[in-house]
Amino acid sequence: MATSLAAGVVLELPLLLLSIGALALLVYESFSKQESSHVAGAFGMREVITLSAMFFALFALMSSADVASQSPTVFYGALYVDQFSFLVSLIILVGSIGAVLLGMARLGQEGISAKAEYYSLLLMSVVGALIFASAAELITLFLGLEIMSLALYCLCGAALAKDGPPMKRSSESALKYFILGSFSSAFMLYGIALLYGLSGSTHISVIAQMGMGAHPHMLLVAIGFVLVGMAFKIGAVPFHFWVPDVYQGAPTPVTAFMACVIKTAAVAAALRLFWVGFGQSFVFWSGAVWIVAVCTMVLGNLVALRQRSLKRMLAYSSIAHAGYMLVAFLVPSGQYGGEYGGGGAILYYLVVYAAMTMGAFGVLIAVTAEHNASPHPDDIGRFNGLGYRHPLLGILMALFMLSLAGIPPGLAGLMGKIFLFSAAIHAGFVGIAIIGVITSAISCYYYLRIIVAMYFLDAELDEEPERAHIGIPLGIVLGVCAAAVLLLGVFPDRLYKAAGMVVSTLH
Repeated sequence: MATSLAAGVVLELPLLLLSIGALALLVYESFSKQESSHVAGAFGMREVITLSAMFFALFALMSSADVASQSPTVFYGALYVDQFSFLVSLIILVGSIGAVLLGMARLGQEGISAKAEYYSLLLMSVVGALIFASAAELITLFLGLEIMSLALYCLCGAALAKDGPPMKRSSESALKYFILGSFSSAFMLYGIALLYGLSGSTHISVIAQMGMGAHPHMLLVAIGFVLVGMAFKIGAVPFHFWVPDVYQGAPTPVTAFMACVIKTAAVAAALRLFWVGFGQSFVFWSGAVWIVAVCTMVLGNLVALRQRSLKRMLAYSSIAHAGYMLVAFLVPSGQYGGEYGGGGAILYYLVVYAAMTMGAFGVLIAVTAEHNASPHPDDIGRFNGLGYRHPLLGILMALFMLSLAGIPPGLAGLMGKIFLFSAAIHAGFVGIAIIGVITSAISCYYYLRIIVAMYFLDAELDEEPERAHIGIPLGIVLGVCAAAVLLLGVFPDRLYKAAGMVVSTLH
C-alpha cells in the first residue's frame, strides 16, 4: 500500500536534503563573488555544503531503513521505498561521496573553476539517480532519468577554465553525450507511451499484471524501445558509442561518478523494470538481452586491447563489465539459478565494481592530474615505473587491476564473476557463461599491461614523480576502496546473501 504524503516526505528526506544542498551552493555563490571559486585549499565552504548534504542524506536514508521495509511506495505509488531501493540508494550515495572526495583537490587541475556550480550539478545528478533507481511508475522513471542526465551533460563539459586540450575534450564529450542521450531518451519515451496505451497505466505493478495482452506484437515493440533507452544508460552494445569519448573527455572525477553511480542507477532501474514490469514477457525479451550481453562482452574486451589511454581503456572495460551484469539479467531470482538467482550476483557485482573502478580512477587522478594540459594526459606511459617511484600507488593500482581482471589477490572481482556466471549455468545458459569466461580471460591482457608498465618498464614520458601527490581526501577514497575489494573478496558470502534476499522482495 502507498503511504501518506507526510510519511513519504520523511522516507524521501535524502532527496530533499540533496536538493537543498544544491540550492544552498548556488545561493552561497551568488553572495560570495568576491572570493575566488578556485582557491588553493581543497576544503572550502563549497565542499562543506556538498559533503554535509550528502552525509545528512546518507544518515536520513539509514534512519529510514526499518520504515522502508514496511512501506513499499510513497507519493501515491510514484517511488519505491522497499529494501531494494534502499540498498541501491546506499550504493549511489556512498559512491557520490567518493566522487566528491576524488575531485576535491584536483578540480582546478581538471580545468574546473566554477566549483559551486559543479557541486550543485553533481548533487542534482545524484537526486535524479535516486529517483531513476527507485521509480515505481514510468513517468517518474523518465523524470529521474532526465534530471540525472541533464546535470551530467553539463558536468561532462565542466572543464572550461581555460583554452587548450582540457576544454576541447570536455566540450566535445558533453556535446556527444547530449545528442546521443537525447535520441535514447526519445526512444524510451515512445516506449513508455506505447506501454501506457496498451495497459492504461504507467505504474510498473499494473504493467506487470497485463501479461502479453491483446496486442503482443505492439507490447514487444514497446519493450524494445525501452530496452534501447536502458541499454544506452548502461553502456551496452550497440548503444555504447558515447562511452569511450565521454569517459575520456569528461573531467576524471565526473568519469568516476558516471562509471560507479550512474551505472548503478541504470542497472537497478532496468533490473526492476524488466524483472517486475516485463516479467511475464521474459521468454520474448531474454533473447535480445542474450545477444546484447554477448556483443557487449566481446566488443568491450577486444577494443580495450588496443587502447593506450587509461580512461578509454577503463571505458571499454566498463562496457565489458556491463555485459557481465547483463548475463545475470537472464536469471530472474526465484525462477532460475539456485537460491538467489542473478539478482544477488548483480547487486554484489555492482558494489564490487564501484569499489574497483573508483579506486582505479583515484590512482589515475593522482598520477595524471598535473599533466591534464597535455594532449595525452592519461597515456599508459605515465605509469611506467610507477611501482618504484610511488610504491603505494603502484600496489593499489595493481590490486584494482587484478580485481577487475578477476585474478587473486583481487578476489572480489573473481567472486563477482563466479556468482554471475554460475547463476547463468544453473539456469541453463551455459553458452553465454562460456563466452563470459573467455572474454574475461582476454581482459587479463590489458589489465596486466598496466602492472607490467608499473614494474617492468622505464619511464618514457616527461614525468615529474614528486607531483603524484595523494592527499587526505583522495587517500581516504583509495583506502576505503582497497579495503572493500579485499574484504568483499575474502568474505563475499554476507553481502551476496543479503543482496539475494533484497532482490527476492522485488514486486
